[in-house]
Amino acid sequence: MSAEPVDDREPLRAHLTAVGLTGTVQTTPANTWANIERLVAGDPDATFGLQVWADATVGEVADAVRSVCGADPRGSADEQGPGWIAPAATVAGLERHVERLAVAAAHQVPILIATGHPTGVLAHYMALARELQAAGCALLTPADGQAFDTDEGRRREIRYLDGVACVSDGASLRHTHREEAMAAMLERLDGEEPGLVVADHGFAGAAITAGLPTLSIADVNDVALPLAQVRGLTDAVLPIDDNLPPRTFVPVTGWMLERLGGRG
Repeated sequence: MSAEPVDDREPLRAHLTAVGLTGTVQTTPANTWANIERLVAGDPDATFGLQVWADATVGEVADAVRSVCGADPRGSADEQGPGWIAPAATVAGLERHVERLAVAAAHQVPILIATGHPTGVLAHYMALARELQAAGCALLTPADGQAFDTDEGRRREIRYLDGVACVSDGASLRHTHREEAMAAMLERLDGEEPGLVVADHGFAGAAITAGLPTLSIADVNDVALPLAQVRGLTDAVLPIDDNLPPRTFVPVTGWMLERLGGRG
């Protein structure tokens, strides 16, 4: 008799919840609700370059967060306490990302990877970039080292680390929610359009707005991306805490790479 296949999702789920990447998370319900209100008001730090906010209501965005993250932004008696992301939603999102990455690798499509959260998930993206490049995918690096102006009047640069785009002030990598960097990158593709984008924050929002197939990571307070998914603009939002120490993501990355090594 052949042995039953081992379900490797349970150890993954156990790790995710133990370190707070899903389940009970550090993002407070109050912060998520504040971002819902900022999105509906059109705050560019909450809209992520998506236009879905223009006719959205607070109730619709809250419902989108519940649908994609399994979290009720007003479901906690202590709105300043820990928030919640449904572990099942996170595991399902990770499986969806692996499936899409495996297809991209099999077809060796050009890939564009970017993060607005270099303190949290940069190492994860870099590992995926190396795996995809080894599978024959071209890693696109449009506008590498080129400057752009933000809506706030600041001069920033696009810097690639191991094939992953980040925003830099020339000395440091910067956290950003805005879409300007991705917009500048998409303007300078030189005719080679990505077959897949892997990103977060405004990098993901701008790619989705451009109609590009996009795998995105979203913390529970990154409410524009769940709204975009519920509106049918994307179907691959991964709800997960995006700013814990990078070591907490290592087993998650390893789980994905192991599956990608067999191409899903």
